[in-house]
Amino acid sequence: MRLPQLSFGKILAGTAVVLVATTGTAYAHGMINSADIVNGSIRSVDIGSGEVKSVDIGNSTIRSADIFNGGVKSDDVLDNSLTADDLASGSVGQLEIQTDGVAATEIADDSIDSGEIQNGTLARADLNFDVPVVLAALVQSNGTLSRGIGATASSRTDTGIYTVTFNQSIGNCFANVTGTGDQHDEMASTLSGSVVTVDIEDPDQEDVQNDASFFLTVVCPA
Repeated sequence: MRLPQLSFGKILAGTAVVLVATTGTAYAHGMINSADIVNGSIRSVDIGSGEVKSVDIGNSTIRSADIFNGGVKSDDVLDNSLTADDLASGSVGQLEIQTDGVAATEIADDSIDSGEIQNGTLARADLNFDVPVVLAALVQSNGTLSRGIGATASSRTDTGIYTVTFNQSIGNCFANVTGTGDQHDEMASTLSGSVVTVDIEDPDQEDVQNDASFFLTVVCPA
């Protein structure tokens, strides 16, 4: 029997068929796995965008150096998950605290002194003890009210007789009246409602009234 004569083209075509068949079989039965990849050879450009998922990242493997500055936002932090240990010392300032966000339970005992209290902001309700109410009036000899605390009006009703009106009832209060100069007149006061009547007498002449300026203080129990 005469064998067919082989040409270069037939040999080349046969070789191609063998390569395709053997290569396809090798690829199908041996997929590329971790052992086929050189360590450290996969780069960022080799990974599709969004292909790395949470399940692909080992627990506790992300470090501060792996996160760019400003990359963690409020939405990325679990509510109520941060504690004092997570905050750098001195990192929380006035701008980070919500108005009325600090309650008494957040303030340590004996931590607030006079330096933390704005001048003139405390009222009687802020004090944990009874504070008496002090009223006062400086009245001139002609009955004019020069200045006062809680005093609304004053007048001279007669020689040596004056009235001073306050902005509250003073029936249960105590009054003290003193002269403003070198005079040694005898001064007495009577309280009724919201009015104090001041009686000034000459110490050397009985039942003789004198006009004089005076300072009146009224103290009311809390």
